[in-house]
Amino acid sequence: MVWDRRCFIAKGKPAGVLTGHLEGITFLDSHRDGRYFISNGKDQTIKLWDIRKMAPNASYSGIRNYEWDYRWMDYPFEARDLKHPCDQSVATYKGHSVLRTLIRCYFSPAYR
Repeated sequence: MVWDRRCFIAKGKPAGVLTGHLEGITFLDSHRDGRYFISNGKDQTIKLWDIRKMAPNASYSGIRNYEWDYRWMDYPFEARDLKHPCDQSVATYKGHSVLRTLIRCYFSPAYR
């Protein structure tokens, strides 16, 4: 869920949802223009987001049938090619591993 702190209202409703990671997000960085975000997830993916493309709301569950803990287990082989059916990311990057430590992703300082 995305919260806009500039117009946070008493009801506390989110501004929208960016759907795509299958597991928890370990880090999020924003581009200086405020439109793009990059996130690293426990699902072994890095995703690039365009905040202008977020959905007003979304709910979906039940796409995985495995249990694992990144602190002491390899990511399940059967889950490596899974994609969220409502993925809204602009791009998805794979090839790194989140094992025992949390990896952070940042925009390059040259393009911040």
